[in-house]
Amino acid sequence: MINGIISVLVVFLLMGTGFYFTRTKKWVQGTSQIFSTVVVQIAAPALAIVSIENRFTPALLKSSLWNLLIVACVMLLMHFLGRLLGNLMNLPKKKKAVFTTTFTFNNSMFIGLPIISIIFGHDGLPYLFTFYLVTITLFWSLGAWTISQASDQVRFRAFSVRRIFSPGLIGVLIGCLLAGFSLKLPLVLETILTYLGDLCVPLSLLGIGANLSSSLSKGMMKITIDQIVILFGKFVLNPLLIWGAFSLMGVSGLPLKVFIMAASLPCHAQTAILAQFYDVEGEYASNLVSLSTLVSLITIPVYAGILL
Repeated sequence: MINGIISVLVVFLLMGTGFYFTRTKKWVQGTSQIFSTVVVQIAAPALAIVSIENRFTPALLKSSLWNLLIVACVMLLMHFLGRLLGNLMNLPKKKKAVFTTTFTFNNSMFIGLPIISIIFGHDGLPYLFTFYLVTITLFWSLGAWTISQASDQVRFRAFSVRRIFSPGLIGVLIGCLLAGFSLKLPLVLETILTYLGDLCVPLSLLGIGANLSSSLSKGMMKITIDQIVILFGKFVLNPLLIWGAFSLMGVSGLPLKVFIMAASLPCHAQTAILAQFYDVEGEYASNLVSLSTLVSLITIPVYAGILL
């Protein structure tokens, strides 16, 4: 449990580094935009390929199909509810896109991996990877499409197959093909992709910290109704929906506990970097990611205590 909380603190220390270098103007202007471009177009696809290839087997993919379907249905329901709530609160187009995406997706890998490992041991990891596979697939397809459609730049809004198949989703598909056919990349290519994938988390968090600096320079962040709704969705509604869906299908024990814990994690950190890339309320997205991560310092021990 201590290691799980330390993981959350690491998130804030990395964001704090980006915050400090931006606030003190030690970085040239536009550095955070470079980070977002590297993450979205290079690091995230590389991370998807190596993480799926190394953590999934054909048997695991086949046995996980039913669980994958249930998790996907819950995420799609969360996405629909996010859109509905965004409309009810009359959020502007860009904020609504970010709100919907943060409402839907969780930080199931960077924070989830150490927490699930500590709480449930290695036996819980296959179920976490199942949740992660759905998350990364829908995030880099539905999530990326939702935010891109709110961009002011026509080239991002124009419909095309290429637009749907974002670099991140292409990485997911390649990883699934490799895992499904038990193929391994050549060592040189595997090493290169591993190094590039390792850039994903630190650059994302540095970029979020930079956005936070820009946001706070305009005044202290105030808690608004949409942020409260996000927190309710992350830490109450999503775990309840996962619990209800899997219980209804007769799933219990360790799989159910892992899926509930994964559903109670904070907002997907790369939402902020994706919003920055498409120039769609990057500061707002950073605020939501940071706030939910901070609150998770409280909710992680609470859920761990309940599930154990």
